[in-house]
Parts: sequence; structure tokens; C-alpha cells
Amino acid sequence: MYGERKNAIREYVQNSYDGIQAAIEAKLLRAGSGKVTLTLSPDEKTLVILDNGIGLPYRVAVNTLTAVGASRKERGQQAGFRGIGRLAGIAFCKTLRFRTKAAGDDVETIVEFDCEKLREGMLNSGRKPAADLITACTTYEQWDITDERSHYFEVSLVGLKNAPAEAIDPLQLKGFLSQVAPVDFHPDFKTFRDEILERVGDIETPDVPEPPDKDDEDAPDWSVLEDDSSTMLERIPFSHISVVVRSGAPARDEQIFKPFRPKLGVDDSDNVPLTRVSVRTGESGAWWAWIGHKTKPGQYQEEAVSGLRFRLKNIQIDGSDLITLVPTTNESRSAFRWSNWFVGEIYVDPRAVVPNARRDNFEEDSRWLAIREELDVVCRELTTEARRISREHQRSVEVLDEKAEKLRSAYLKTLNAKTFDLKKAEKLLRDSESLQKDVERASVGAPAPEQLRLKSLTKELTQIRIGILDQPKTPEFERFRATIKAEFLKVTLSVLNKYLDIDVFEDIKEELENKLR
Repeated sequence: MYGERKNAIREYVQNSYDGIQAAIEAKLLRAGSGKVTLTLSPDEKTLVILDNGIGLPYRVAVNTLTAVGASRKERGQQAGFRGIGRLAGIAFCKTLRFRTKAAGDDVETIVEFDCEKLREGMLNSGRKPAADLITACTTYEQWDITDERSHYFEVSLVGLKNAPAEAIDPLQLKGFLSQVAPVDFHPDFKTFRDEILERVGDIETPDVPEPPDKDDEDAPDWSVLEDDSSTMLERIPFSHISVVVRSGAPARDEQIFKPFRPKLGVDDSDNVPLTRVSVRTGESGAWWAWIGHKTKPGQYQEEAVSGLRFRLKNIQIDGSDLITLVPTTNESRSAFRWSNWFVGEIYVDPRAVVPNARRDNFEEDSRWLAIREELDVVCRELTTEARRISREHQRSVEVLDEKAEKLRSAYLKTLNAKTFDLKKAEKLLRDSESLQKDVERASVGAPAPEQLRLKSLTKELTQIRIGILDQPKTPEFERFRATIKAEFLKVTLSVLNKYLDIDVFEDIKEELENKLR
């Protein structure tokens, strides 16, 4: 149903998000106090997902949890609405258990599905109606509880079998949740986060046009967006909950954040900084997006961050591939292979689009097609930007090549001269060191082919410096070497003096002076 088994975990977190939002609206929770804890057992046999959402009243809990395709949620108001996600874990556990209680109730409800029996029955689906099969494979209990104020919903996947790695490996679970879960940005990203939300909060919502003529089936009806919001952040808020992974023995909690950081790996280089973020929206007012820009060419290394990602209620729809399907023509679709040069997110109003059953795309209705056309403009602009950065970086490498060629020529003249020219040798060393720094800066974020060219330049510059120092031992050369040694000793001692105790520093200083005599 969901393409990949790990998406069952996303569905449970999505349900928790809806339960928490309902609890906030009912004044049972303060905004920002919603929490989901995913606990992995050390024996890799059980995954438990517990939230402090609104829970289910005991009078309706059993019927709600055993109904297939029935949901009390409203599409456009809550993240889930089909009523099937709660059963996704049937595929990879022996027992699927739900435990829940609503505030004010003094009864807790536990519903269990015998997943092995269910799977066997589904393979022989022609023999028994689905509702009868569910009834035959389900048991429930209800217990008296003294704490009437508590409210929660818990999912336990017990006896994991052929489970996705994300259900048993804490590291992979954290990585997956950081992408798909409705969580906040990492504290390290705070400066960009604040800038993004401030800019979105400054964008006024456009006027909602009149509904189109009923005979015009291709025209999108934006009247579904009619509300009292004055800014895009009010219309499509950035809502998030606390998601925690508990694992290990003794158990340790780790809060999950989005994977974006101010510096990220690009191609063969690490720590390429984001230079700025931009915020975009369209005439429809059905979406807003933030995009991270850099001045270095190349694709981002991490699959978790590369590309622009769609989010509905701050829950990721598909991955970074969906944006490549957005351009409305084959020409621009082909051009937007540059998408992984950028990072960013597109927040879509859930009233405007309908996620498909697998939640890896949206239903192809008139509003989604109109949103795609608006985003097509953004895709074209980003393609132009990526090409410009690539050309500029290519030109910078060519300039480095030209400088290296001049240095190479000056080195050969010095090498073949009848007498050793100390001033020219010193200038060659200074120029080669300066050029080496330029090469190192250009290497950050450079695509693989340019990395090879720049590494070749580095080797050549090193050979030039070695060649200069291997000149015949004339008096002029010896004076030159003495100057180099003195400068080296001076720089080295100044660095060591910052980090070493005085006694250790003096010992090392004496040793270096003896070695460099």
C-alpha cells in the first residue's frame, strides 16, 4: 500500500500528530507540548509508539480501531483521513496492539490484531469478507483507570518479522524521522529558521478568486482556501511536535530535528555553507517554500537533505524525486536535473491538494496542476542559477590554470638560470603558497571532474616548492634556506605558544632550534 514498509512508521507518527493537534484544540495540551516517543527494544523484537494526544473515548475506541477504511478525520484539517494507516504495521509483526484513553475517561482500551492470522486470511481473501476476517483476528480488553486526566494513544508492533531496518535500527529510524516527521529545525539552523518564518509571516495572502464556471472543469477552484488569515504563515502555519527516539540499554532519549544545517556536504567536499535562503509563494496562495542557496557548484551528498521536498501539515510527501515531476513540460523537466544542487521545503495547504493513497504524490486535479505550473517558474529560475554558478566556477578554475602556467614558466626560468636569484626564488615561494590557498578554496564544493584538475594543480605547486629548495648549495641558496627556516620556526613557535604550558613550550622550542640549525 505504501510502497516501502518503513512508511508504516510515518503513518503512525502522522496519526500521533493529528491526535496531538486535536488535544491542543480541546485545550488539553499547550501548543508545543505535544510529544511522540518511539521506543526500540534492545532485542529488536518490539517497536512502541506513544503520544500524549487526545486518545480515543472507550465508547468508540473498539469500533474505530477495527473499522477498515473508516475515519473520523476531516480531509484538509488533519494529516490523515483515509482510515487505513493504523493497520500498516500488520505486514511485519506478529501482534499489532493499540492502547488508548481519552481525558475524562476512567477506562483504558486495548485492541490486538493477530497479524499472522490476518496475513494468512488475506492470502485467501475470497473465502471470508474483510470485516469478518478482522473480527476473527481481533481481541480487545477494557480496564478501569484511576487517572481520569491522562490521555494517550500507543501503538506496539510486537514480534517484528521481516521488519524495515528503521523499525529495529535506532540510527536509521532517526534519519528517516528527521526527513518525514513534523518536527522543528535543528537549533544550529536557528538563524535561517527565524529568517524563513519572518519572511513567510510578512507575505500577505492573496485574494481568493471567485469560483470558476461549473462548465470549466480545467479551472481550479480556490474558494476552498477562503479564511481569515492575513499572512501566508497564518494560512499555512509551520506546526511541529516533539519526536523522541528511545533506544539502548540503559535507554537513552534523543530528540529528532530536521536534517538541515548551515553547512552541508557537496560532492566530494564537506561543510559547504548555505549563503542565503529565499522564500517563495504563488498567485494561488496555496503554498509557500523556502530554498537554501550556495555559491559553490555541485549536488548535496546527503540524500536526507538534497532537493526540494513537499510537506503537508509539515509531514513529508515522498522524497526529493517529486519535485523533478513538477515542471509541466518535458523540456523544463529535463533541465531540472539541477534540483539536488539546492535544499528546501514546499509547504502546501492541505485544503488545496489530495495526497494519493501511497502519499508519494498528489491526485492530478486542477488545483495540483495549477500549483505545478506556479512551481515550474521556480524550477526554471533555479536551473538558471545553477548553470550560472557552474559557469562562474568553471571560469575560476580556468583562471587558476592560467596563474599556474605563469608560475610554471617563472620556475623553469629560475631553474635554468646560470646563477641562483634569491629574490625570484622567494617570490616563487610566496606566489605558489598564495595560489595553493586559492586552489584549496576553489576545491570546496567543486564537482568531481574539477576536483581532479585542482588536485593536479596542488601536486604541481608542491613540486615547484620542492624544486626551489633542492637547488645547488650556493652561498646565496644557503642564505635563502636560513631565511625559510627562521620564518618556519617563528610561525611554528607562535602557534605552539598558544596551546602549551610554558615548560613544555620551552623544551619543544629548544628541540626545534637544534633540529633546524
